[in-house]
Amino acid sequence: MAGIKVTARLEQLSCPDCANMIARVAGKIKGVSEAEVRYTTNKLLVRFDDSLTSWAEIEKAVAKLGYQVVSAKQEEE
Repeated sequence: MAGIKVTARLEQLSCPDCANMIARVAGKIKGVSEAEVRYTTNKLLVRFDDSLTSWAEIEKAVAKLGYQVVSAKQEEE
């Protein structure tokens, strides 16, 4: 398993419930082992297996909810 960790900054995050919704949706994507959104800092943290999904797919799921990723840092684990 190739583990990837991405920390991203979100735009248009308006409430804690929105943050929880993004974390739930991202966490349901096959291959995602952890998804956390910190409302106070507008940060999304995702850990995933890149043989099962990609950052592009996760970012697309976030965009479908109406939120934009403005920056992202990716690291292998």
